[in-house]
Amino acid sequence: MIRLQSTWGQLATLAVSLLGWQTATGQTRIYGTATYNQISPVAGATLLIDGSYDGGTTDEKGRFSFVTTETGDLRLIAKADGFQDVVLQLSIKDTLAVKSSVVFTLKTHRLREVIVRPKPFAMSDENRTTVMSTLDILTTAHDGNITTAVRALPGAQQIGESADLFIRGGTGAETKTYMDGLLVNHFNYSTPPNIASRSRFPAGLFKGTYFSSGGYSALYGQALSSTLALESEDIPLKSSADLSVSPVFASAGIQKVSREKNRMVGGTLSYTNLTPYFSVYRPNTYDFVRKPEYLDGNAMFRIKTPRNGILKFYGSFGGSTLALKQPNLNQPGRMDSVGLTNRNLYTNLSWKQPLGKRWKLYVGTAYSTNQDVNQVRTGERLSSSGTLSDDDRSVLAQFRSVLTRPIGARSKLHVGGELYHSLESSKETGRTRQQIIDNYWAGFAEADLYLSEKLSGRVGLRTEYSSLMGRANLAPRLSLGYQLRPDEMLTLSYGRFYQKPERNFLLLNPTMLFTQADHFIAGYQKADRYRTLRAEVFYKPYDQLVTTTTARPRNQGYGYAGGAELFWRDRKTIKDLDYWVSYSFLDTKRLFLDFPILTQPNFAARHTATAVAKRYFPDWSTNISLSYTYASGRPYFNPARSDAAFMSDRTIDYHNLALNLAYLPTIGKTFSVVVLTISNILGNQQVFGYTYSTVDVTRRQAIRPLNNPFVFLGMFVNFGVDRREEIINGRL
Repeated sequence: MIRLQSTWGQLATLAVSLLGWQTATGQTRIYGTATYNQISPVAGATLLIDGSYDGGTTDEKGRFSFVTTETGDLRLIAKADGFQDVVLQLSIKDTLAVKSSVVFTLKTHRLREVIVRPKPFAMSDENRTTVMSTLDILTTAHDGNITTAVRALPGAQQIGESADLFIRGGTGAETKTYMDGLLVNHFNYSTPPNIASRSRFPAGLFKGTYFSSGGYSALYGQALSSTLALESEDIPLKSSADLSVSPVFASAGIQKVSREKNRMVGGTLSYTNLTPYFSVYRPNTYDFVRKPEYLDGNAMFRIKTPRNGILKFYGSFGGSTLALKQPNLNQPGRMDSVGLTNRNLYTNLSWKQPLGKRWKLYVGTAYSTNQDVNQVRTGERLSSSGTLSDDDRSVLAQFRSVLTRPIGARSKLHVGGELYHSLESSKETGRTRQQIIDNYWAGFAEADLYLSEKLSGRVGLRTEYSSLMGRANLAPRLSLGYQLRPDEMLTLSYGRFYQKPERNFLLLNPTMLFTQADHFIAGYQKADRYRTLRAEVFYKPYDQLVTTTTARPRNQGYGYAGGAELFWRDRKTIKDLDYWVSYSFLDTKRLFLDFPILTQPNFAARHTATAVAKRYFPDWSTNISLSYTYASGRPYFNPARSDAAFMSDRTIDYHNLALNLAYLPTIGKTFSVVVLTISNILGNQQVFGYTYSTVDVTRRQAIRPLNNPFVFLGMFVNFGVDRREEIINGRL
């Protein structure tokens, strides 16, 4: 799906998140009041379940309320500026609500401050990765898309011609996305080359988005650069229904929660047709013969199982068609016709369940299919018999299981394995269908170690085997964290990561080697309730990269990527304003594919920076978000250059100032939101590279975004839960 086509999906989710269509998650509600000496309410206090990310803040009357999925004997930690920290013991079993009273006392300088670790294991993924909430995604991305929001974080490249995430010198194929621990094989919609698409999944489906730019856990693999792990919502607190309508789409959905709050079933059906939009905003370069058209649907259920387990199912299906014409650079005055039809299916079933008093079991399985039928006709005067077609199909079935148990008081052990059965096939005009089948399995063990009050670590080992390639590997992972102060930490990480070559290479040579990368990372982090400062330096040597300079692809490539990153987020300095700034420096070179020399690849910019500012105005019932992104020029291939000057040309620098505005009116008994988003409001020229004629190198065409700027205006209506007061109090 092209970047412009389905703003409805994620922007409808913005309405969902802003108005409460997706409610807070968890099975138990923790509520109560916080006071000073049981008399004066304490506003702005932070409450957190020790060992989790569940928590909340108090309002102006000292009241708090949040939900948690944690059970058993827990610690509730309360903090407020100028007061001693408060630690309360909670016992949560099969109950829907727990009331608690927090009583603060003034902090005295003669008392030694109690140090409370925010997590019992400081090197966990939640602490080491960048965590984004649904609101972060929807009020940061100008199109409400998950991957667009992630590109605002350090390490991500600003690639406008592809929907994939290019992280720390890696290609888009080197980042993998997981939903509830299971791989999503086709996370984005299919499009023709050099046209960006968007995620098939709305951000409102997920309660947590964990982005790792490197050095990720041994529980995951087959991603040479990074992982994006998405954790879906559990059972909402109330039922709701929604209806979304605009000139280009229509969508209707429902979520029904049982009276006992232990079951939920829901689904959504939507239709998108961009004919009205492209009639007003004519796309750059391309002439759409058939405007993009999409039909999508999903269904889900959640069931709370005995002893606080949860069973989740999510299934989605979709279909799309489009056809366009673009100039034929080899035949001036003629056009090339490109058509694409896509059919896809994704199902995901997972179960989390405590076993006894110490063990926790996770079991998950997923099945997905994807079919892309491409039709290409070169030169508009050619007859239909000259049409070339390509029918690509993929099937992936997977199973995954993980057992977790504590080691001592604060350490944890994870042991598990996974199995993937994949089928990839391709049928081109005049050729027989090519097909490969692979059974890939992996086993892993990892320990989260609490070594002392200041030192924590994580050590893991992963082994993998591919039946198609007949290859096995062993991938060690190691991380250490040293706590300088309660809110400061130094980290060191090392890991070896492997990945199978992409499907098009394995179709030509199924016995290739795994590509390989080592990650060396050193970092510093200082974080409290209001501010976060994170700095990292990294170095990644690559080996056994795919080269295509011989008749069959081989693993003769190599390279490196190194750099530094800085991230600063501040919610306090300027009243009611949440802003962050990120900067990435990247030095990378590769010898792979058909590269004649070791050089900086065309997807890597040396400098990238992003600034994001968000504020909610309660008097206007409006949230406003501005984001500015800069990237230095990227290399591109100029066939007029010699091999020694390969990739020596640079595109112009990239600039993008985007506006996201959401207005929350009251219309009868419904909860509504009007959304306006504008990308590149200054109208800066954006060039992502060039395509050249193969017969005359003086003829070329710039690769640009379809619409520049891009504008969307829509309205969404919900019948269900209203969370506007919560958003106003939280100032987003």
